[in-house]
Amino acid sequence: MSEHTKQIESSSGKLSSGTRVRNAADDAASLSIGNKQKTNIRSQGQAIRNANDAVSLLQTAEGSMGEISNMLVRLRELSVQAASGHLQDSDRGMINNEYMALRREMERIARSSRFMGTDLLQDKLFKTNDFLIGVNNKEESHLKMSSEDFIVTEFTLHVVDSSIVNAEEAQINLKHIDHAIQMITEKRTKLGAFQNKLNSSISNLETSKVNETAAASRTMDADLAYETSEKMRSEGKLMAASSVLSQANQFSAMALNLLK
Repeated sequence: MSEHTKQIESSSGKLSSGTRVRNAADDAASLSIGNKQKTNIRSQGQAIRNANDAVSLLQTAEGSMGEISNMLVRLRELSVQAASGHLQDSDRGMINNEYMALRREMERIARSSRFMGTDLLQDKLFKTNDFLIGVNNKEESHLKMSSEDFIVTEFTLHVVDSSIVNAEEAQINLKHIDHAIQMITEKRTKLGAFQNKLNSSISNLETSKVNETAAASRTMDADLAYETSEKMRSEGKLMAASSVLSQANQFSAMALNLLK
């Protein structure tokens, strides 16, 4: 009866927890392997979150750059308009009001673009952004990006002192604005390439996590059908043993009655 009771308790515990190995006594080797697999699975989950955060950071930076790029296109349009000889300087002055407002807005966006408190487009320290997208502290688990690839300001785009108050300055601006548009396009292209790289890393990590989770399940999870049948078999044996013990007690009582 004691042996059957222990088997019922063991099967019930495995069924309720869903795991075959609850302690080292159940299967020491499987416990060691399962703990390693659990560690890798948890680490892969965090690496996926790290990579997704990095994608969000790049998307935020790229979105701000896209708006600045649209403003540069408008600045070029205004410069082309002001460069025409049919306008008076007073007319160019009114056009220049919009030009300067756009320049100020470009700088405001550069100063205010942040992700989790980190400046994106105006980092003066030129540090390296190191994204950990793997489970080990090895080179292949790191994705590094220089903050210089993010910097977009009036100074870096070389439009800081530009204006269109006269036709000559408007004509000169065209060359500088073309160069600025080329620069910001190259930066956006780099960010896009890094986003694609991160998305590929996320897909690989998710596939690896699914496969390792399946392996860990085969190592640690209980076979519900087997444990249920073992529990029912032990319960049946326990009932039979209880019946035999009850009868044995009755036989002892009958023998004592005969002796009387």
